[in-house]
Amino acid sequence: MKTLGSGKVIFYSPDGKSLQLSGEIDVRGERVSVTEIIYFNGQPNGARETNLPLAQSVIYWDAEVYEQIGFE
Repeated sequence: MKTLGSGKVIFYSPDGKSLQLSGEIDVRGERVSVTEIIYFNGQPNGARETNLPLAQSVIYWDAEVYEQIGFE
């Protein structure tokens, strides 16, 4: 299973709500860590990291450049 890369995570909470985050994804054990870059005036100015339970999350990975041209 892929554990590191960029993409989108949709977290489904027990009360029926969902949260969608996109950025750099790192799967650590039973947790998903999503790091979002914060931009200020068009320049990267910081980052926010969110940890979510893997069991309640769906991960959509972005295709990496080396996967698109056939190198793995």
